[in-house]
Amino acid sequence: MIWKKEPAPPRPEFSEAAPLPALTPQYMREMYPDYLQLVQAQVFFRHGERTPITTRLTSNTTWDFCHHANYLHSEFMKAIGQFAPLHEGLPIPSPEHLGQKNPRYSKRTATLKSGLEYEPAQWSVRLGSAEASKPADNWTSATCALGQLTDIGLDTLQRTGSHLRALYVDRLHLIPPGLQLSARNWLYVRTTDYSRVIQSTHALLVGLYPTQNGSWPAFNADFLQKFPIHTRLHSNETLHGNFGCFNFIRHFMDARSRDARRLKWIDDVYRQTAQLSSLGATARTIMDKTQFGSNFHPIFDELMALTAHGLPLPSDLERSHLDNLGKASTHQWVGPVNTLEGQRLGFGRLLNEIVMTMTQATRPEPGRIGSQSNGDLLLAPGGISAPRADQVPQVPRLALYGCHDLTVAPLAIIMGDTDQLWHPFATMLTFELFRDDKTPAPLSNQRQQELPRPPTLDAPVPPNHYVRVRLNDRVLEPPTCQAFGKHHPRMGPSMCTLEAFLEHVSPIIATEKELAAECGEMPKSFQMED
Repeated sequence: MIWKKEPAPPRPEFSEAAPLPALTPQYMREMYPDYLQLVQAQVFFRHGERTPITTRLTSNTTWDFCHHANYLHSEFMKAIGQFAPLHEGLPIPSPEHLGQKNPRYSKRTATLKSGLEYEPAQWSVRLGSAEASKPADNWTSATCALGQLTDIGLDTLQRTGSHLRALYVDRLHLIPPGLQLSARNWLYVRTTDYSRVIQSTHALLVGLYPTQNGSWPAFNADFLQKFPIHTRLHSNETLHGNFGCFNFIRHFMDARSRDARRLKWIDDVYRQTAQLSSLGATARTIMDKTQFGSNFHPIFDELMALTAHGLPLPSDLERSHLDNLGKASTHQWVGPVNTLEGQRLGFGRLLNEIVMTMTQATRPEPGRIGSQSNGDLLLAPGGISAPRADQVPQVPRLALYGCHDLTVAPLAIIMGDTDQLWHPFATMLTFELFRDDKTPAPLSNQRQQELPRPPTLDAPVPPNHYVRVRLNDRVLEPPTCQAFGKHHPRMGPSMCTLEAFLEHVSPIIATEKELAAECGEMPKSFQMED
């Protein structure tokens, strides 16, 4: 065990975490009536609260929120064979067994660019031993590094896991209440290779399956045996935008505030931010710098980290101003995904995996998960390893995907969300698959099967299946599903027929050959910044 830790404390008043719906009897009756059978849920969740990536505006702020998180991170690094004293460089993972050639080296993470980026390297160990050299005079065992998941983030994700248990274990009985040897037969867990996401996943699983005595299970070989956690190398990762696709990535290159300020409301945000007496001069420098992605997000990210940890914002900064900075960040980072091209090139691969996992669950005998798991690697002692044939999981009843704001926001837009606010920490986007054999179908099976579907599906789907998409405490309504005959007769447009859902995503999903042609060739001179 890592430490004795009580159940996560109640949500603090200052919390910036995503809202969770109250599972009242009325809510359960309305959302899960007895004529619906829940077949599968795929949950995409953003990591918990973290420190800012940079501190140009808050350089005097002390981020001492990582007492538990530092211990957890050291256990995590031991579990994957990347443990190192604080004053030493992080060991470089060896990818030879994965067939990698000429990997690029990244000074930012002190790891291989083609390997897992356990970042930042400086907090590989934070146990506060006298022998370890300290990065700063004011460092303590609770001091966080930049971009690190904090204790508040751990608590948030533990509460999220407890919520999922209350819903999918206690009330709906989708998954078993306890574990024997491994959850591989009904649970699929995958995360990006960021340590803050992997640790958020650990916290969520602790909430989903708490121990009897309230202690946290160590992140070790035994835990990874019970809860196999998959990740991928960057070249195969689909849980963020397809940044290996030039015609997608070019929308984010060389972002300039003067281009965004063609919109009057963004020009207003720029001017009002530059006029702040507390941080205007530094903020203007940041906004005027040519960036990748967004000129406003570095400011928003740093200020949001303050309020997410109960720290005060500058006295001359209103909360509405902070929200507007988030909207400007959303416009730049997520705006391209409002186009069909942006959706198809950036997130078509991920949608194809969602669809494959969903349609495989409709089979009488789903069997093992299919080709959508190609590229999966298992976290294991020594780093990562390709799964053996007997380690490939079954088609899951519950799939958990640890990811980022720039995963859930584009998916939410594709599913019909029009909210311009930046998605908060621990945001959950959930795809629920239902079966209803009691309610007459809205259209004949023949007409349903005539609807367009992704080119990657080669077999028809069985009738009487429906899909609902939930974003935190809201239900999204994909535009295609609002038409007559394309949603559940009793639940309404919030619940698509499976065939209509497939029609909705069909223009976004391309074959590998189509995607390669549409992405274009990456210019040889183009280099991503380390």
